[in-house]
Amino acid sequence: MSIIYRKAELNDIPKLNPLLAQLSDAMADPQKMAEKMKKIAKNEDNYLLVAENTENGDLCGSLIGVVFEDICDTCKPILLVENVVTDERYRGKGIGRGMFEAIETWGKEKECHYCILVSGLQRTGAHKFYDAIGYSEVKGFKKYL
Repeated sequence: MSIIYRKAELNDIPKLNPLLAQLSDAMADPQKMAEKMKKIAKNEDNYLLVAENTENGDLCGSLIGVVFEDICDTCKPILLVENVVTDERYRGKGIGRGMFEAIETWGKEKECHYCILVSGLQRTGAHKFYDAIGYSEVKGFKKYL
């Protein structure tokens, strides 16, 4: 299996939408997705990453990285990672690890101090994975607006 990690493109939507539905249980409106992807692509502090199996063209994973400024301590920016998903057919094959290596490399290029992410309480398998790749569990809060 040959995997590449790259920025998502608009022509990825037909494969990306069902992949993300594994995370959210619902498909997005493709037109809205395209609008958001164009906006993400224009912002140099956003990175919509996909993992592609070059042997069959499958998108086997995706995540979004967002760099935001911090005015505390060293004043270095922070990398936020969100919408992390590995296709259930590809889990346990190193795809997630590769995606995080790619986005963390990008974060280092942006001189980020650290990386944060939020994961649902029920996603215990993901929590084990995050721990295995060096993420520490801290208390966090979330409120839907």
